[in-house]
Amino acid sequence: MSEINWNELKDKAHSNAVKHGFWEGRPSDKHFLCLVISELMEAVNAHRKNKFARVPANRKETIFDDCTFHHENKYFRENFEEYVKDTVEDELADAAIRLLDLAGANNLNLNRFCLQHVVTPKKSFTENIYAIVKDLVNYKYSQEEQINYALHQIRRLSEILKINLLWHIEQKMYYNEGREDKHGKEY
Repeated sequence: MSEINWNELKDKAHSNAVKHGFWEGRPSDKHFLCLVISELMEAVNAHRKNKFARVPANRKETIFDDCTFHHENKYFRENFEEYVKDTVEDELADAAIRLLDLAGANNLNLNRFCLQHVVTPKKSFTENIYAIVKDLVNYKYSQEEQINYALHQIRRLSEILKINLLWHIEQKMYYNEGREDKHGKEY
């Protein structure tokens, strides 16, 4: 898998969240970390239901033509909702996007190197998600370290599952651009 330039994505994620009203009244950082955790729990529920995206991990070997998920395709939203929405991949991308948003709001540097992965192929999906959440709320780390760590662990879990996380983040960010204020939710 290719490296992900998190700093490139954070400003885009934050700008879209601001545009969609998520930062009205400037909720606390803990509020946003809770939303990250909720996305990770949605990934667990999707995994329990064996709900994976119906797109190949390697976009070069696609059952779709080049336009199926192209942003100018007038059926992009329908294709996304049918093949990707509410899957393990989609929820992991949502968790990453929420982390990117928080990093953008606080102007954090996401170029830090992750020395150790607690996410491993030896653990179950739920054990790996638990490891991410546990360290995400470990206050011995700075917020910058917590967010860097969580993003790298989500990327590592995606690699283990053979998920192209960057592709899913990009698709979800584009999908989110066309959604209603706060994506139709209270917060």
